[in-house]
Amino acid sequence: DSLWDFINMNRKNIFLIASASAITIILVMLFSSLNNDSQLIDENFQNIQNIPSSSFGVERELEGDHIISFGEPKNTIIEYASMTCPHCSDFHGNIFPKIKEELIDTGKVKYTFRDFPLDPFAMAGTMIANCVSEDKYFDVINVLLKTQQKWIEKGYQGIISIAKNFGLTLSETEQCLGNKELIKLIETNMSLASNSFGITGTPTVFVNGKKIQPLEYENILNEIK
Repeated sequence: DSLWDFINMNRKNIFLIASASAITIILVMLFSSLNNDSQLIDENFQNIQNIPSSSFGVERELEGDHIISFGEPKNTIIEYASMTCPHCSDFHGNIFPKIKEELIDTGKVKYTFRDFPLDPFAMAGTMIANCVSEDKYFDVINVLLKTQQKWIEKGYQGIISIAKNFGLTLSETEQCLGNKELIKLIETNMSLASNSFGITGTPTVFVNGKKIQPLEYENILNEIK
């Protein structure tokens, strides 16, 4: 029995190593593809001062939107964010909790989150969030933003670890990161955001169709009806 246990254990270890290697290869291919094919992601602009104060059509619902809403809110908040953007991390750590408690949970605001990954690591994190069940999407986003520096420093293993913590197997993570339709949807929405709504950096937040700048809680409140 001990011999068979040893053999089976080795088989399991070999499988895990092979699976992890496959995911690493997919991540490398994903990052390479994004670097070569997507000018939007390569152009990691942080200066968003020249975005128009109002962007027609930004409030309409889009495929790929992630929404939190209670009752029938009269106001909308739309956020574009990248998982590796330090300002997005600060926003979700300092301002978003107030928005959630005082505006979303009270039924005053319909909140929409839109993916705008500015680099390959952000794209990988975004894809993992989109591959878990919808009720866990914002949980993944919160972890990615609140533990941003830690998982980025771990590189590929950081992505794999977060995926595992939210129930994705190595095989499911591999399939997720190789999902060309998901990549196309995200990049299509980024193109729309850049070309139609003037977005070049993150975080960008609209309240009732108006871009908030500077991005402070008081300025958000001023636009709430």
